[in-house]
Amino acid sequence: MLTPIPLEEFDASCGDINEVVSLPPATFTSQEFYDFEMDAVFGHEWLCIGRATDIPNKGDYFSVDALGEQLLVVRQADGSVRVQSNVCRHRAMKLVQGSGNARRFKCDYHSWVYGLDGELQSAPDLNDNPCFVKSSVKLPEIRSEIWENFVFITFDPDIPPLADRLSNLSSYLTNWGLSDLKSSSPLTYFPVNCNWKIFGDECYHCAHLHSKSWCPMYDTASERIDYDSLANEPEKGIIAYDLMSLDKDLSPTRTGKNLQPVLPNLTDDQRRRLVYVTVAPNLLLIAMPDKVKYFTWLPTGPTTSVFAATWLYPDSTLAKPSFEEEWKMEVEDLKEVMVEDVYAWESVQKGMFSRNAPRGRYAPSEIVLVRLNEWLINKYRTADAKARGVEVVGAAEPAGV
Repeated sequence: MLTPIPLEEFDASCGDINEVVSLPPATFTSQEFYDFEMDAVFGHEWLCIGRATDIPNKGDYFSVDALGEQLLVVRQADGSVRVQSNVCRHRAMKLVQGSGNARRFKCDYHSWVYGLDGELQSAPDLNDNPCFVKSSVKLPEIRSEIWENFVFITFDPDIPPLADRLSNLSSYLTNWGLSDLKSSSPLTYFPVNCNWKIFGDECYHCAHLHSKSWCPMYDTASERIDYDSLANEPEKGIIAYDLMSLDKDLSPTRTGKNLQPVLPNLTDDQRRRLVYVTVAPNLLLIAMPDKVKYFTWLPTGPTTSVFAATWLYPDSTLAKPSFEEEWKMEVEDLKEVMVEDVYAWESVQKGMFSRNAPRGRYAPSEIVLVRLNEWLINKYRTADAKARGVEVVGAAEPAGV
């Protein structure tokens, strides 16, 4: 598809943080641009849809709707994870809702039955029909890859393996033991009335929007922010920054400290950091001294999305008798922060429809948004060039302060 917004309009959003401005408002409101972006970015990238640790046993599954595709993620008999269509091959009815454990999947409409591997096992009135080849029917498989026990999918058969892209990030997060951490609660998406790009993470707003929620809990007096975190690889869509403190084991709780045991392999330096990493286009990790939080989102239209978050801990923490009470307390402590974020996201979306919607300047601490914009704009340029049958002129250099 060709971009409905001329590529030259994006030039002002790339370059020096002291000069660039935000993306054109139409990129947040236009159906035509949304259709282009879904192909240019989401149609040709790896997307996070959950955790393999949430389905540890044979027959465990969860379902998710992504970009109009209804997906079923299933733990197979051999221990592998398969992502397949959640749509019956007969009349396209959705097979399952939510999550659970099953020996097989039966469509409620006409009782077509599929194995865990998607093979059709039974089709009433057709099983013995010589004109019906049951063995030829199978739920289509979606290309997937497991990284640190996160499940990623792609609709692009030619995109390079995900592990290559995220190898440096794996090394940076080694001491957090990310692969072994388990969810404290199921991942549940909720609708938000905003374009997916508005979720872009930055720390500029914290002292303002969250001045009465986050700030009283997390000591920012001695904090500094490292925008050149070694986890950063903006050209790969990995945009990171570290909150760094003089004291160890600080967390945004009513006590100002971790409520759970520190992850055992962290160095003293790592215990002074909160590591924020966006894996574009739809995953945010926050590595903390006692856990890793993750947030994921999926677009559902130019002005709507779904958003989900949960927290990851080692088994030893989840098994603590006091864990449930302490975890609920921490969730309650941070509830107001989430309410404030949703309020801001939806308010920004409304403002994008104004005839006076700005292309505003960026503050230095919004460098992470500029880096994300540049990654996106390179995707736009590549897709537009492909549609025109010409070679891409070159990628933008990652933004610097």
